Amino acid sequence: MANDNNFFEKIMELGIGISVAQQMPNFLTQCLPNNQQPSSKTPPQVPSETAYYLVVDNAQAGPFKEDDLLIMIKNDLVRPETLVWKTGMAKWMCASRIPEINKLFLMSKIR
Repeated sequence: MANDNNFFEKIMELGIGISVAQQMPNFLTQCLPNNQQPSSKTPPQVPSETAYYLVVDNAQAGPFKEDDLLIMIKNDLVRPETLVWKTGMAKWMCASRIPEINKLFLMSKIR
């Protein structure tokens, strides 16, 4: 009779273990920040590089990548007052007022 109780205890433990295991995915999903789903098996898309447009001799020029702008800054072709635009901006702005480009001015001085 003791063996019968031991058998039933093991079956109960197994049933409880299976029940907990079935609930685990929902529990883990709720624990992720902002209820984010676990990432898929494929990596996310590589972010595309920002394209910048300049006003050169009163005409629009571009698109240019940051690497291109750095070279132009080093050769004094782009200055802090050069007008620049990129997707998401409401209007043209001086290059020195755009943080990503202002960073390039600083980098041009140390390289």
